[in-house]
Amino acid sequence: MKSYQRLFLFALAVLAMTALLSPWAAMTWEQITSMVPGWEQYRYSFGKIFNRFFMISGIVLFFFFRRFLRLGPMDRLGLSPRAFAWRDIGRGFGLAVGSMAGLALIMSWLDVFEPFFRLSLAESLKRCASAMLAAATVGFLEEILFRGVIFKGLFEELGRARAYLIAALFYSAIHFVKPGDAAALGPLDAWIGIRYLAGSFHPFTDLTTLFPGLLGLFLIGAVLCYAFERTGTLYLSIGLHAGWIFSLKTLRVFGDFRRGDLGWMFGSTDPKIVSGVITWLGILLVAVAVSRLTRRRARLFPDPPVRATA
Repeated sequence: MKSYQRLFLFALAVLAMTALLSPWAAMTWEQITSMVPGWEQYRYSFGKIFNRFFMISGIVLFFFFRRFLRLGPMDRLGLSPRAFAWRDIGRGFGLAVGSMAGLALIMSWLDVFEPFFRLSLAESLKRCASAMLAAATVGFLEEILFRGVIFKGLFEELGRARAYLIAALFYSAIHFVKPGDAAALGPLDAWIGIRYLAGSFHPFTDLTTLFPGLLGLFLIGAVLCYAFERTGTLYLSIGLHAGWIFSLKTLRVFGDFRRGDLGWMFGSTDPKIVSGVITWLGILLVAVAVSRLTRRRARLFPDPPVRATA
């Protein structure tokens, strides 16, 4: 069994544990906050408790499944060699931020985005620092998972074409797994976790609305896979990923949209900007830039793996 298959089973186990036990955790916490004076402010929605319990379940089960997962040393997941690590991270980050700055200029030129300082200097710096921390954390962890484990495992097992297709599609689809209903917690409602989890897939019932954002994230996922394959390490893709996250989180620090619907060019459906045609073209241009920057680099897999014949 391959590493990505083991990881998939691990994720199912974490979701099952969360769906079955989070209602009891929520009801226990509700009882505690109702009995302790002054703790009313610590009452949380079931959605927040579900998410926190998912993280706790993942950490707890990881210690039980660590031998089963067989992920091996971190260096094997694309973190070695480190000779070009900081240079790749910097180039990727700069390329991503530059692409978003260019997109903002086009939106401003077409009167879709108005640049100005919306917040005070202190608040702007606070938002940028928070965005940088989130970008670094998410970029590092998601690249190890989606590229270092899933894409690499698929490539070794299924070859280049199917690895790109499955890894990028999974990466894009996972961003739309969101609950549409908070599912209010009732007395001794032991099945709310399962209902909440099932409701998280409601965006996939409207594929017409979903498609633009799904395609945009698919292209981003494919470019991140491409950066990993071209360099043989995750650092360029980490920089790109972090740069895009930082830019999206800080865009409205330096301006605001003139309207809610950005149109087909910049995103009429969520996630905005990512679902726009101009953004798709920009992502493809980033792929061209990655190809130029890495033309003399050692690739992860110079040739598709050849399966042994019986």
